[in-house]
Amino acid sequence: MADTSDLTYELLKRMHAEFGDFRRDLASIKMRLGSVEQQLATVVGDIGRINVELDAIRDDVSRIKRRLDLAEA
Repeated sequence: MADTSDLTYELLKRMHAEFGDFRRDLASIKMRLGSVEQQLATVVGDIGRINVELDAIRDDVSRIKRRLDLAEA
Protein backbone atom coordinates (compact mmCIF):
# COMPACT_ATOMS: atom_id res chain seq x y z
CA MET A 1 0.00 0.00 0.00
CA ALA A 2 2.89 2.35 0.73
CA ASP A 3 4.19 1.82 -2.79
CA THR A 4 0.86 2.93 -4.25
CA SER A 5 0.85 6.02 -2.04
CA ASP A 6 4.41 6.87 -3.06
CA LEU A 7 3.60 6.41 -6.73
CA THR A 8 0.47 8.52 -6.42
CA TYR A 9 2.44 11.22 -4.62
CA GLU A 10 5.15 11.22 -7.32
CA LEU A 11 2.52 11.38 -10.05
CA LEU A 12 0.82 14.32 -8.34
CA LYS A 13 4.17 16.12 -7.98
CA ARG A 14 4.84 15.71 -11.71
CA MET A 15 1.34 16.86 -12.60
CA HIS A 16 1.77 19.91 -10.37
CA ALA A 17 5.06 20.80 -12.06
CA GLU A 18 3.53 20.42 -15.53
CA PHE A 19 0.50 22.47 -14.50
CA GLY A 20 2.83 25.38 -13.80
CA ASP A 21 4.23 25.05 -17.31
CA PHE A 22 0.72 25.03 -18.75
CA ARG A 23 -0.15 28.20 -16.84
CA ARG A 24 2.93 29.98 -18.19
CA ASP A 25 2.14 28.79 -21.71
CA LEU A 26 -1.46 29.96 -21.35
CA ALA A 27 -0.32 33.42 -20.24
CA SER A 28 1.99 33.60 -23.26
CA ILE A 29 -0.77 32.47 -25.62
CA LYS A 30 -3.17 35.06 -24.19
CA MET A 31 -0.63 37.83 -24.77
CA ARG A 32 -0.02 36.68 -28.34
CA LEU A 33 -3.76 36.42 -29.01
CA GLY A 34 -4.26 39.96 -27.72
CA SER A 35 -1.58 41.15 -30.11
CA VAL A 36 -3.24 39.35 -33.03
CA GLU A 37 -6.60 40.89 -32.09
CA GLN A 38 -5.07 44.37 -32.07
CA GLN A 39 -3.46 43.80 -35.44
CA LEU A 40 -6.74 42.51 -36.87
CA ALA A 41 -8.58 45.58 -35.60
CA THR A 42 -5.97 47.78 -37.29
CA VAL A 43 -6.34 45.90 -40.58
CA VAL A 44 -10.13 46.16 -40.45
CA GLY A 45 -9.86 49.90 -39.82
CA ASP A 46 -7.43 50.28 -42.71
CA ILE A 47 -9.78 48.39 -45.03
CA GLY A 48 -12.61 50.70 -44.00
CA ARG A 49 -10.52 53.76 -44.82
CA ILE A 50 -9.50 52.25 -48.17
CA ASN A 51 -13.16 51.63 -49.01
CA VAL A 52 -14.01 55.26 -48.25
CA GLU A 53 -11.16 56.42 -50.50
CA LEU A 54 -12.25 54.06 -53.28
CA ASP A 55 -15.79 55.43 -53.10
CA ALA A 56 -14.42 58.95 -53.51
CA ILE A 57 -12.31 57.85 -56.49
CA ARG A 58 -15.34 56.17 -58.09
CA ASP A 59 -17.31 59.39 -57.68
CA ASP A 60 -14.48 61.39 -59.25
CA VAL A 61 -14.20 58.98 -62.20
CA SER A 62 -17.96 59.09 -62.74
CA ARG A 63 -17.89 62.89 -62.71
CA ILE A 64 -14.99 62.93 -65.19
CA LYS A 65 -16.83 60.52 -67.52
CA ARG A 66 -19.96 62.67 -67.44
CA ARG A 67 -18.00 65.84 -68.19
CA LEU A 68 -16.24 64.17 -71.11
CA ASP A 69 -19.52 62.74 -72.33
CA LEU A 70 -18.18 59.22 -71.92
CA ALA A 71 -21.13 58.19 -69.77
CA GLU A 72 -24.81 58.99 -69.60
CA ALA A 73 -25.74 61.72 -67.16
